[in-house]
Amino acid sequence: MKKIYGLILLCLFAFESHAQKKSLSPDYSYSISEPYQVYDAAKKFYFSDGNEILTVKPWKKYIAIQKFDVGALKQLSIKEYKDFPKNYVVEGMIESEGRYYFFYSSWSGKKTKKERLYAWEIDFSKGEFIGKPKKVVEVSGKVTGQLARSNSASMFSFGGVGVVDKFEIHTSKDQSKILIKYRKKPKVKNDKKSKDILGVQVFDSGLTNLWKNEYRMPYTERRMDALDFAVDSEGQGYILAKVFHDDSNKNKKKRKDKNANFHIELFKLKNGAKEIEKTKIALEEKFIATIALFETNDGTMTCAGFYNRDGNTGSSSRGASVHFGYSSSNITSASVDGVFVSKLTNEGGLIHKSSFEIPVEVLNQYVKNRTKRKNNKKDKKGKAEFESLVLKDLIFMDDGSITLVAEQDYIRSHRSSRGNVTYTYHYNDMLITKISPDGEMEWMKKLPKRQSGAPKVGQVFDTSKRYQGGMSYSYFYTRGNHYLVFLDNVKNIDLPLDKIPAKHTDGHGGYITSYKIDNATGTVSKANIFDTRNAAEKLGLHQFSNNRIVQTAEDEFVIEFYKKKKEDVLVKVKIN
Repeated sequence: MKKIYGLILLCLFAFESHAQKKSLSPDYSYSISEPYQVYDAAKKFYFSDGNEILTVKPWKKYIAIQKFDVGALKQLSIKEYKDFPKNYVVEGMIESEGRYYFFYSSWSGKKTKKERLYAWEIDFSKGEFIGKPKKVVEVSGKVTGQLARSNSASMFSFGGVGVVDKFEIHTSKDQSKILIKYRKKPKVKNDKKSKDILGVQVFDSGLTNLWKNEYRMPYTERRMDALDFAVDSEGQGYILAKVFHDDSNKNKKKRKDKNANFHIELFKLKNGAKEIEKTKIALEEKFIATIALFETNDGTMTCAGFYNRDGNTGSSSRGASVHFGYSSSNITSASVDGVFVSKLTNEGGLIHKSSFEIPVEVLNQYVKNRTKRKNNKKDKKGKAEFESLVLKDLIFMDDGSITLVAEQDYIRSHRSSRGNVTYTYHYNDMLITKISPDGEMEWMKKLPKRQSGAPKVGQVFDTSKRYQGGMSYSYFYTRGNHYLVFLDNVKNIDLPLDKIPAKHTDGHGGYITSYKIDNATGTVSKANIFDTRNAAEKLGLHQFSNNRIVQTAEDEFVIEFYKKKKEDVLVKVKIN
């Protein structure tokens, strides 16, 4: 204790004047906590009940649970747990009707050959595990997941190569139902002949199993890509799938072709029904490029996404193959012409279809003149597109209106003269669209942003997911305004909204920045909140990530930063 006492005194002196800071914009204010011990983890989980914050940080030999007071912005408790199996793999953490569950899987060994999924409940108020872990799913034989490879210590298989994300965990919008999905490792390795077997189990918020079943998919692996999964408040499961008409497993439609070589289907999984209910999802004279499932406030399931007119949809949003060029190439999501929203009936049919073209005036914002000329030329033929657009958020308002937020999201590969390949990850312009309760588009706004980066050697991150680092954005809504918060280049601090922004390079610090969009009018304003390199006197903040933001009130959020010297701090941002 004496060893760190002097350091604490210095920190208290240094942070005394940091309690409340003026933001670069009068629309925000922020305060900074005292420093506390850092805990490394590739996946960190954050929850808040408004008064306190709970964080869970699993690492190789321990799991740390921390509690923080939001008002005083100070650490309340820290507890470490080390009694996990040596081969445990973190699968996720959820909140379900005020109960908090940490999930991990463990392989039983070559003799018994069982994959087990455990849930360990956490008492939020005490910041500690309750009792012992509960085995919720047991599968005979191997299940598949994502193969994670890393030269760092950031993986959860702890051996440099391992399988992660073997179980997908989903909750209904009202948090009353939990769906756990797994895919059994096929016995036949020929994906032209084998059909996936997907296991689905549904639980209530107390982890009582409501129903379970294993489904043999209606199409071979080569002819089907699962795009999205969901569970509704009634405990019914849903799968969105891209179904190919041939064995290519890729989009092959050429512009002159009238039909694509795939279509979209919705699979409905019901308690007591052994067969899958299938519904074809289609838009008249349009090809669905990207699609996702959401549950509305009233429990209705909704499909939303983007379409194009020629069927050239690029890569699936669930994965992409790499096409190596001589120097570099893009691994993109779909290039799109417009946005659509379709609600589903209880029988699985589509109702209330709405689709809207992205105007060329929107496409031409924040791009070079050369790109504008190309867009104008394509627009005359009805072929101007928004490249690499991925739907990230769908917000259902109380008045029945819908707001969609999308982001340009793609990977670029680079081949060196020696044949080595590296990748950069790009998160660029955002598109936000509001659709009225009557299904009419009220406004559509393109928000400029340029971010790119790649993980550094030894960097701790979740290797099972596409690298994000300090890029992308976080969404908030308060007082009739939408807020998109992200890290921006210092060169853009006074940049007008009609100018092309300078690129922010991940890991180089920058300004915490926010776009504010008026829900009624769509009016956009931009504000800088604080500089991470100089958040307070002699205080630089590092390792920003949108995954480390937790909303603590409608008009307030907290970010955890690394301040170096093996210490973290919390920064509380208030929207004034």
